[in-house]
Amino acid sequence: MAPRRTKKAEDLVVVAPDRREHGEAVCDLGAKAFSHGGYYEMLRRCCQGYLLGSHYDWAASRIGFLGGRLITHFGVWGYLMRIGVARVRAGGIGMVATDGEHRRRGLMARTVRASMAAMRDLGYDLSLLFGLEDFYDKFGYVRAWSDTIWTVRAGDLPAAGRDIQVRRFRPSYRPDIDGIYNRDNAMATGTAVRPTYPRFMHPRPMEGHLWTDARGRPAGYVVLLRRGAQVECGEVGGDIEQALRVLAKLARRWRCQEVRFLTFSDVSPLIRRLRQGTCRAETHYVRAGGAMVATINLASALRKMARELERRRAASHLARWRGNLVVAGKRERVTLCLGRSRITVREGGASEHAIRGGAHLAQLLIGADDPAAIIDAAGMRTSGEARSLAEVLFPNQHPQLSQRDRY
Repeated sequence: MAPRRTKKAEDLVVVAPDRREHGEAVCDLGAKAFSHGGYYEMLRRCCQGYLLGSHYDWAASRIGFLGGRLITHFGVWGYLMRIGVARVRAGGIGMVATDGEHRRRGLMARTVRASMAAMRDLGYDLSLLFGLEDFYDKFGYVRAWSDTIWTVRAGDLPAAGRDIQVRRFRPSYRPDIDGIYNRDNAMATGTAVRPTYPRFMHPRPMEGHLWTDARGRPAGYVVLLRRGAQVECGEVGGDIEQALRVLAKLARRWRCQEVRFLTFSDVSPLIRRLRQGTCRAETHYVRAGGAMVATINLASALRKMARELERRRAASHLARWRGNLVVAGKRERVTLCLGRSRITVREGGASEHAIRGGAHLAQLLIGADDPAAIIDAAGMRTSGEARSLAEVLFPNQHPQLSQRDRY
């Protein structure tokens, strides 16, 4: 009997998925791979807003075939991400799946690399994902931020007034609600410019509660999930004190003892307010997993960040500094030309002031930590006044992305 031929990575045919031709098969693969809540429930989610009818990018995503059978999928959800006043094009990665019979054969690696190349060709600047540990770092993804859960006893929230009238709503895309979100987060690094999921159905039974102004228009809201004796709050909009009073009212109504706040930036107005009272914070650090970021096009990202970099420099002790700063990765070298008021970006170039690093340059772009900590932890090489410039141009931004926009 002839030996059975082993399917190898080089046998994989990797292509961009076509909605009409491959949509059903991609949803089926995703439902099989992520069937923790049941195959049919995941299939329904894929078909009703997570993949079909969302901001899923069919041109940037990639699927792999062996012998005509769909084996791998690496999905890209495209959106605009804020970095201060800048807006960069981000590729959010989700539904990374390999057929159960073909795992651990290197098939996904080819799919990932093909998608990342496509993202660059299609004009993406950065890519983000929320992934398992010790897998994505080999493709250039590094830690983006660490999630912190803030817990407050219901009795420590501001007293809920009897005059608060709250109306429940479904937390899917609404122009009025997302308008409040975009206004409140106009400068919040890491957040997405909405709408993202026009018809997204969250896998957990999240619910929204809003209050209105004198004209009957939504003035603010909270999005939450009830879990036994706890309320998990994933998003607030509008006046913070009013939001906390609403949460206190709901917690009392449901006899919940604690309110937990998830996916909020440490410097958001809400968290700053919580720190004025009594609360508990639990931060989860993962070396290579969880929220991760990769640079897709360094020059393009920095060009889009130029106005934000100008704003940061103008407010600093280096406002009058003139000269060039080189930012160099493994494959890209970019020069920031700091003039009297403008910062321009050109590819290539040389300067005595330089930051030379690898994949961790993505952390500087989004302000994942204090720049000195990023530079030292990654072993980046600096010269001239690069360290001082990095402190000004790439400060810690405490980035975060709301649960409702994750992929």
